[in-house]
Amino acid sequence: MNTNKDAQVSALNKLITTLYDGEYGYKEAAENVESVSLRQTFSNIAQQRYNFGHEIKPEIARLGGEVDKGSSVAAGVHRTWMDLKSALATNEESAILAECIRGEKSAIDTYEDVLDNNAFSTETRMVIDRQLESIRRNLTEMKRLQKAYANA
Repeated sequence: MNTNKDAQVSALNKLITTLYDGEYGYKEAAENVESVSLRQTFSNIAQQRYNFGHEIKPEIARLGGEVDKGSSVAAGVHRTWMDLKSALATNEESAILAECIRGEKSAIDTYEDVLDNNAFSTETRMVIDRQLESIRRNLTEMKRLQKAYANA
């Protein structure tokens, strides 16, 4: 368990990057679906990811670190969202949802890795835990929606 503040800042910046990737991916998905309700769901999750990033930034400052301004969006979308582009080309909701599921699983893995390998303060851990639970709920909802659209 890492108690080094620099390592913790690095881990939190990794979460910021993951959140920005998710925000970007969900915005792209929202712009490329026909379903109004699915568009709203994706837009809401994109906003959630934006908000989550802004909740983590003060935690980085509290550790004396700086937020990594270079998001992976600037360098090209995170590998997990790469296949979203091809799913968007088909405009098939089920395929887009499958890529959102992959993105959620990747985000969960990143959060769990960060939590497992760092000894954050109670306050920081609470923020990360709460966000992780929300992402898990999103994953459950994406799976439910994918089944519904696959059977439609």
